[in-house]
Parts: sequence; C-alpha cells; structure tokens
Amino acid sequence: MYLTFGLFQLSAEDDKIPIPTDDKWENKNDLDINSPQLWRSESFLYIYSEKQLDNLTIGITDMQGNVYYEEVTTVPAGIYYAISIESLPVGQYYFCIYQGSNYVIGLFTKD
Repeated sequence: MYLTFGLFQLSAEDDKIPIPTDDKWENKNDLDINSPQLWRSESFLYIYSEKQLDNLTIGITDMQGNVYYEEVTTVPAGIYYAISIESLPVGQYYFCIYQGSNYVIGLFTKD
C-alpha cells in the first residue's frame, strides 16, 4: 500500500527535532562533510545535507515491513527536503535513505 505524499520546501524556522539514526555514510571526496541528517516535525519528515544527494532512495516503512513511501530523487544541498506525513496512520516507522552502499536509518513514532 502506498500513500501519496507531497514534497514541500519549508523555512528553517519550522519546529524540527532530530531523529536518532544508525548510519554508514562515507564521504570519500569530502571528509569534512557530515552524513545527511534526518529531522521531523508534527507533520513532516526532513532530510538535510550540506552536499547535494543525487539518486537518493527515500523510504518509509512500518515495523511489519509495509512500505508507505518510496522514491528516488535528488536532495539539493543546504535545504530541508520535506515529506508530508499527515496522512500516515498512527504507529512506529523507519525513515530510510540510501545512496549506493551509504545509508541512514531513523526510527520515529507518528502520534
């Protein structure tokens, strides 16, 4: 089952909290650049990166492995790439991003 999510570019003033993550992200050419960061607010999940992320796979799955969102996209450098979670059912979810062998996985709860 897939939900339709919208993509929004919101201001940096929106209330965002970091999502605890597990990651393996290698920056072979830019050792001073951190791995992408995952954030959330009441209605959105966010990806932030200091470097543009091309061919990035974004996914949201529940604890039973049901896929609620999946896309391959480019996340521009220096903006909060936002995905609406307003229509997501209440529960716990994994928010995952992959690029080649690199990944960041976060766990969040939708109330």
